[in-house]
Amino acid sequence: MTQHLTDEELSELLLDRSPGFNPHLATCSSCRAEQERMRRVLGELPALTHIVAKNTDAFWELQRASIWANIDSVGPRKFPALAWASVAAVLVAATLLISIAPTVPPRAQADSDHELMIQLERTLQSEVPAALEPAALLAREITQNSQLNSPSPDQKKESSHEN
Repeated sequence: MTQHLTDEELSELLLDRSPGFNPHLATCSSCRAEQERMRRVLGELPALTHIVAKNTDAFWELQRASIWANIDSVGPRKFPALAWASVAAVLVAATLLISIAPTVPPRAQADSDHELMIQLERTLQSEVPAALEPAALLAREITQNSQLNSPSPDQKKESSHEN
């Protein structure tokens, strides 16, 4: 069984002025009947607009008054008791969930406090402030290199006697 044409597809075929062949319309009597019904309605539209255009302003005033009377007679809607009970039940459940939920200290705060304590301990144990640690490291390396490259005092005496 093939799928029937949608209203949009039927409308496009109706509005298409070029005579085109649609294989589905050729085989489906239901879609052909719907397309014919649409064609009849479109054909009656001009006559209906002429009839409606002949209505006087008095007719439209009566129409408007009738609509407003129907709106006023309905009155305001009342919120049913079941809806109020549902809202109250949801509020009670939310309150219970909030009050029963365990309060756990945030893990990130505990970690950051621990890291801060570790950094404080390292700073207190070091001889140099943290901001000057790179400079102190560089000074140590320079000192070590200069000691390795400089001649010992014995070597200095020997080299001075050779002259």
